[in-house]
Amino acid sequence: MQHPHLPATGNSPGAYRRATQLYILVFCLAWWGIYLLGRHALDGRDMVEAFAWGQEWQWGTNKHPPMSGWMAAAWFALLPTTDAMFYLLNQVNLALALWLLALAMRCLMTWEQVLLAIVLTSLGTHFGPDQGFKFNANTALLPFVAGFTWSLLRGLSSDRWRWFVLAGVFAAGALLTKYFALVLIAAIGLGITAVVRPKAALLAQACGVMATTGMVLCAPHVVWSIRHGWPTLHYMHESHVATHTASDLMAYAVTTGDYLHFSALAILVWAGSLWRLRITDVPAPRRSPGIGLAILVLCLVLTLIAAWIQRLLPISPWLIPAFLFVGWALVDLTPAGIDTGTVARRAGMAALVVLLVSAVAGALVDAQYRERLRAAPDALPPLLARDVAVQYRQAYGQRIAYVAGNFPLPYNIAFYSQDHPHALSGLDPAQSPWIDARSLAEGNHVVVCGTLTFAADPDPACATAAAQQFGTPDQVRQLSYPVHDPKTGEAGQQRFTLLMWKPAGH
Repeated sequence: MQHPHLPATGNSPGAYRRATQLYILVFCLAWWGIYLLGRHALDGRDMVEAFAWGQEWQWGTNKHPPMSGWMAAAWFALLPTTDAMFYLLNQVNLALALWLLALAMRCLMTWEQVLLAIVLTSLGTHFGPDQGFKFNANTALLPFVAGFTWSLLRGLSSDRWRWFVLAGVFAAGALLTKYFALVLIAAIGLGITAVVRPKAALLAQACGVMATTGMVLCAPHVVWSIRHGWPTLHYMHESHVATHTASDLMAYAVTTGDYLHFSALAILVWAGSLWRLRITDVPAPRRSPGIGLAILVLCLVLTLIAAWIQRLLPISPWLIPAFLFVGWALVDLTPAGIDTGTVARRAGMAALVVLLVSAVAGALVDAQYRERLRAAPDALPPLLARDVAVQYRQAYGQRIAYVAGNFPLPYNIAFYSQDHPHALSGLDPAQSPWIDARSLAEGNHVVVCGTLTFAADPDPACATAAAQQFGTPDQVRQLSYPVHDPKTGEAGQQRFTLLMWKPAGH
């Protein structure tokens, strides 16, 4: 039943619903293929981190709440641990987010408008040409943000409390992914409330049910964080500390500029799709009520305000979930009386052209630099992980249980090695709350020192710190690989130091 404060929506042809579903499917699968063929290694940090955290099924990590790790763990419990499957996880995650977003927009708009908004949203460069392959805490937020928006709108339109329970579940999932989600939840709630203006009693019911549900689901993480000294909060303030100098103020300006930069392609396609279209007398509604635009603006404003209050330097990846609302905002700005179906078809054709050009350009670049890319330092983690496991088995006839070393090498080895050892954050067990100190001391462990910077030698301080932490190693071996700088073609040797300790009872 439609809530009286929500605008009525017209009856759109079912073809537009099917077109929306098909577009999401084609878009996500196409980019999966592009990245599968065009990249030769995972992101060296965020993606392998999520895998390593997920191995432990803990209620937290040293950087983020546990949800992104849980999602990776659940995924790889069913599928092989390969680059291709990790890229696919990100695309499945994005497809789910886009469909939940479509359902949210359908509460207020016709399917023609929904299709247009989805096409424009997909042109945000974080979802495709820029970093559309990368699964991390920011992209893991996307389905929870979209699901919260959908369930809250459904609850306000139906007066049924079960939708508010679902909204609380999505909100809890978002908070268990990243604390920053609280800003997004506030922006979405304020944007919807400002436009819909629900009755006070209904709004109070919604807030009460959502808050109760969210607190119950997040309580175990809160308990875990208290026991471990809130490591995620410490990481946030240590990594993004602001000193309020002129350079710090520039960070706010750059983040605001990135907000427009990453949306520029969507804006250009939207404006071009409106070219020479006449405004006609068409049945209402021809314009959505402005919720998407309100949420988009509030996401940016509240993000900058929250960063300022917390004395943090904002960075553009924090805005990735906000880009979900770019297409919705542009539909809100589409003049009344414009044939949205025509605009959607034009935008869809432009998006497919962008996709095709990106695929061809990626194939040409890959063909030209294939050997260089495959011999680049970033492509070494699979080889290094294989060799570390082989060296340990040859020396002691056992598998590796734990790996430490220069970040992010332990996480790379955890993902690529056939042993899938537990990985420490660097060399300090105190910064790895998922590792049991006694099991580490008694278990089979190695340390790998080195870096993926072109032709860089291992840092001697790493081996010294490892000896201080774990005692004198039983064996020290040097691993060397021929590499090329993919930009200059310069050849070099990439060296790593492998420190191994004799297994207990060996």
